[in-house]
Amino acid sequence: MDSFFALHLVLAMKLPEGLTPNLQLLMPEFIIAGTAIAAILPELVLPAGRRATATAWTSFVGLVIAFVVIVAMGPSSEKALHVVSGDATVTGWTADSFSVFCRALTTAGGALLVLLSIPYTRRMDRGHGEYYAILLFALLGVMLVAGVSDMLSLFVCLELVTIMAYILAALRRNDVRSTEAGLKYLVVGAVSTAVLLLGIGLIYGAVGSLSFEALAGVMALGSPPAILVLGIAFVLIGLLFKVGGVPFHVWIPDVYEGAPSPVTAFLITASKFAGVVLLIRFGQAAFLPSIGATDAFDWVLILGVISVVTLLFGVLGAIPQRSIKRLLAYSSIGHAGYIIMAFAAIAAEGGPEKGTSALLYYLMAYFATSITAFGVIITVGAAAKSHGSDAYTGLGRRAPFLALAMLLALLSLAGVPPLAGFFGKFLILAAVVDKGLFVLAFIGAGAVIVSLYFYMLWIKEMYIREPVEGHAYPAIHVPGVTRVVLWIGMVAMLVMGVVMGPFYEWAHDAAHSMAALLSK
Repeated sequence: MDSFFALHLVLAMKLPEGLTPNLQLLMPEFIIAGTAIAAILPELVLPAGRRATATAWTSFVGLVIAFVVIVAMGPSSEKALHVVSGDATVTGWTADSFSVFCRALTTAGGALLVLLSIPYTRRMDRGHGEYYAILLFALLGVMLVAGVSDMLSLFVCLELVTIMAYILAALRRNDVRSTEAGLKYLVVGAVSTAVLLLGIGLIYGAVGSLSFEALAGVMALGSPPAILVLGIAFVLIGLLFKVGGVPFHVWIPDVYEGAPSPVTAFLITASKFAGVVLLIRFGQAAFLPSIGATDAFDWVLILGVISVVTLLFGVLGAIPQRSIKRLLAYSSIGHAGYIIMAFAAIAAEGGPEKGTSALLYYLMAYFATSITAFGVIITVGAAAKSHGSDAYTGLGRRAPFLALAMLLALLSLAGVPPLAGFFGKFLILAAVVDKGLFVLAFIGAGAVIVSLYFYMLWIKEMYIREPVEGHAYPAIHVPGVTRVVLWIGMVAMLVMGVVMGPFYEWAHDAAHSMAALLSK
């Protein structure tokens, strides 16, 4: 149904003359699309025992090649697709430094997700090719959202991510909890999609164009019409659904817990990343141009309130959780609070550089930390057949390497120095203080203390609590690919914390390209 509406919208637009394709800029996306198709082929030609490995390594190689191509190509001032009507851009896709940053992070993180999925898919009796193909198409959607410059591209690319995520969440067809997770995700996601599409329609009615450029021009005039403010609010709601902001979070705990663990790792990293990227792109046109304009709408207050409610709900809801996946679900809601807090800082400043730089660094740290945590979750869950706290009792003695990886991940999520998570939160709070939003900064700092408490409960479970006498704890085998991912994650958390300069400079350059684009 979503695809039907998108197709109808495209046909109804009657695209004017002036289409300028520059498709070589989309070469990494073509590589991922081709890899997704190639991942299905081993299902057709190889015996059952070799399919999982072949499809996984095909996917991994494709992602690595795409990453190398993205870095080698670098940013471009040209647009891959550019349709002009009069003086306004109707639709387009750009490959600026921000897009390069996001696509590189997506392919690098996607490659690690594929490696984490290998032990899981080896236990599947069927559907190996389908799993990796759907995952790659979802990552393709995340890559595409990085360069959107109009409402139509925003909707289509976001729906590519979302529809693939629906299928992945319900991947275990014989598992009631997985099916329930997929159904809940579909129902809530359909509502958010309808709200998003309504917002796009209202903005088009008020502005007369789908381009971000035209929206920015109207917002810069000040005194926006009520229909435009309502349209922006609806689009914001649709994007906050992806990020996990309260009250649009209702799907997260059940879906994260019921979905297969590798899928939950995708949802908590790449899928959330897609929503954040679109918020940055959309906010560039909807919020920043109105700063200083007459009778500008106070988006800072709205975003600040949502960030506080989201942050408090996430950290307080995580305290009683005794399932590690459900704990990280509520933790991700809390981290969404920090993300939205960064957007409040961005909406309060005259340019997107400082707040956006902090947010992009935060996302890098969150990627590395979450993938490390889920490497442990997948391994322990496979051995214990459970994600409850009892599976982690005495883990420090039973599997020291896994316990160390989880220890670093939890401390980074809590914001303990010198790990990457500390500097991610520090940069966001510094950006908030710089804009005079002291109440937000105080609440954000207080939430760090609360989150440290419930993360320490799990650290106590691993290192201090004695195993239950007479309970048979299964032996835990760490696959080689999982060990590689955990080492990469742990090194990344430490290096990004101890030597944060190069990583922050990369994020700052990406943010600077947004500021340069805004000033044109």
